[in-house]
Amino acid sequence: MFIFHGMGIPFPDNFDLIVVGSGAAGLTAALAALDQGMRVVVVEADALIGGATALSEGMIWVPNNPDARNLEDAPSVEAEEDAALTYLRATSGNFFDQERARTYIRMAPRALAFAEKAAGLRFALNRLSRDYNPEAAGATLGRRALNPLPASMRRMDRKLFGRIRHPLGTMMVLKGLSIASQDTSDYLNFGRSPAAFARVSSQALRYAAERLAGWPRGARLANGNVIVAQLAEGIRLQGGTILTEWPVERLLMKRGRVAGVAGRLGEIHAQKGVILASGGFNASHASRAKLVGSHRHVAIPAEADIRPLDELVAETGAHLVRDVSQPVLWAPASVVPSSIDRSGPWPHFGDRAKPGVICLGPDGRRFANEAQIYHDFVPAMITATGAHPEGAHCWIITDHRALRRYGLGPIGPFPVRLGPYLRAGYLRTGRTPADLAKAMNLPPEVVQDSIARFNGFARAGKDKDFGRGESAYDRGNGDASHSPNPTLGPLEKAPYYAIRLVPGDIGSFVGLRVDSSARALDENGSAVPGLWAAGSAAAPVTGGTYPAAGLTIGQAMTFGYVAALNACHEQLEERARP
Repeated sequence: MFIFHGMGIPFPDNFDLIVVGSGAAGLTAALAALDQGMRVVVVEADALIGGATALSEGMIWVPNNPDARNLEDAPSVEAEEDAALTYLRATSGNFFDQERARTYIRMAPRALAFAEKAAGLRFALNRLSRDYNPEAAGATLGRRALNPLPASMRRMDRKLFGRIRHPLGTMMVLKGLSIASQDTSDYLNFGRSPAAFARVSSQALRYAAERLAGWPRGARLANGNVIVAQLAEGIRLQGGTILTEWPVERLLMKRGRVAGVAGRLGEIHAQKGVILASGGFNASHASRAKLVGSHRHVAIPAEADIRPLDELVAETGAHLVRDVSQPVLWAPASVVPSSIDRSGPWPHFGDRAKPGVICLGPDGRRFANEAQIYHDFVPAMITATGAHPEGAHCWIITDHRALRRYGLGPIGPFPVRLGPYLRAGYLRTGRTPADLAKAMNLPPEVVQDSIARFNGFARAGKDKDFGRGESAYDRGNGDASHSPNPTLGPLEKAPYYAIRLVPGDIGSFVGLRVDSSARALDENGSAVPGLWAAGSAAAPVTGGTYPAAGLTIGQAMTFGYVAALNACHEQLEERARP
């Protein structure tokens, strides 16, 4: 295994296959190609590997996964394939790619089995995860979304471990102890449950021992971080090559076929071609305005100074799909000041649905169901507040009881200190709703009325304005122990707090047009020889909607696997010829 950082290539520059990008799509593709006996190199523009996957919860959406197949009431394989396709079709609008969706549903269990066998990854069915539109035809509860299980990476190559991108701060405590999704309830109940206290204490003790042993952070990784680490370690064990700080500036063509990549550090050639898994159209500074227009917003992860995807493929004839219902996968975000450890753009996924939390626009009024899917909440924010001189934004507001119980954004629940966030001006506070309104520069009387009206709905358990808590999805993100509605709770325990939210995104829905084999297509629908695309570099099968948790990484891993098999089967067929 070779990992070179920011230097020319000190080894033969000819491989069978080049993979551009080191997220779930690229690493899965590289490992699958290595498993087929190919010589593979992964090139990554960043100094760290993992892309957006490393920052994510790591969920994958896999109909007919083994855990679901073992449920007593599991439908037949064919019935579940039909139901999953029905659900995607019902929730994808006019830009649905049915043939690729069929391939995804059929191949996802195979990609999952490969990742488990080749990289040692383990996933567990999330029995509480609902498809995001639970009322749509074909929707299920707790059957399709899986979480990666945490794993100790003590046996991993330490240099490679040090190149894994750190997760978001909400997924770590003590500046390096990873918190798996499965650990969340233990940390929330740390002071309430002896069993939770024991489990958290055990993790903390192991973490302390690992830091004393010289590990840069805890060796127990979780969520998207563990997917990246185990795939990368699998590549190392199979003899693959990873280059970091190696931005690709153009694709090399040879006799009408994509045959390599070039950048300021040199050229790399490939017998079979290139798999693009380099992130979405929004990954470069130059591309963002084309996607979202004049709306001020932030990217999660941040944009990179790389060649825009459309420019990168321009000489190949590959075609970008721009007809989508939404250009990016939206997520409301706040920007944590650099004076705080957990600085940078911060996605607010589930905190909006907790009891005792509401969102108010710059006029001091609610404008949407706060608990709805994050991808839908941002367009609602833009519609309601986009004309404001400061651009689209709102404030997420809570009281002391809810903040200490659930946390808010990067601020964890008690006993996390509030002082650093208050001193930085990131967290605004007031003894009364009127005081908080002044701190936000909102009209005090309107804010008081908005909170009082919401409190009445919360006590009654019914939101008459926006229907919050009526959907099974809403309730699933609330607090099941809270009644009469798990997502509605009054704000009445002083002091009060607020964080400013703006539109953010976690990936692009504009990508290369590809077929069911992940081959890049030109404007006429013909395959571009030697070029495949997966992950956010390819247009999603849902065409700009996001109807289920885990669809992004699920598609990334599945079509990364499919792309590698397609490329390698071409190679194997050629080698078998007399």
